[in-house]
Amino acid sequence: AVFWQWQQLDRQLAETTQAIAEARQEIVARTPPAPVPLLLSEPQIVAINSAIDQLNTPWPTLLDGFERVASADIALLQIEPDHRRRLVKGVAEAKDHQRMLDYLELLGSVAPFAGAMVTRQEVNEKDPNRPLRFMFEALLDDSAAVVATLTDPAREVE
Repeated sequence: AVFWQWQQLDRQLAETTQAIAEARQEIVARTPPAPVPLLLSEPQIVAINSAIDQLNTPWPTLLDGFERVASADIALLQIEPDHRRRLVKGVAEAKDHQRMLDYLELLGSVAPFAGAMVTRQEVNEKDPNRPLRFMFEALLDDSAAVVATLTDPAREVE
């Protein structure tokens, strides 16, 4: 009788062990593989951060600054923020050198700018009015970064 009970228990143990093994195999088969960690290269990180900076450009603040100095004497043709150098590049046309210099002096004195300077200039000989086309850089005041942070709380000042 004891031998028979021992055989029964041994058979139940074998069946239970087999059931546990089958259950483990089924769990492994149903479990999706662990996700591969996303590793970005340095150029990818730089490109992503650059795109984020461009998306976080405080356009209303920049445009308000340009609108405050707008005049009939200057035609603003293009503006482009340069986040790494903390400035805005631009192209404009003026009737003469003095008006160009007056415009840049005024632009550099209004928020969000901390100064402006000519980087290149040329007279457009093809135009009968011969306007002075100039490229300029307007430095951003550090408070412009604070304005960007206030409009987007998730962004931190660098």
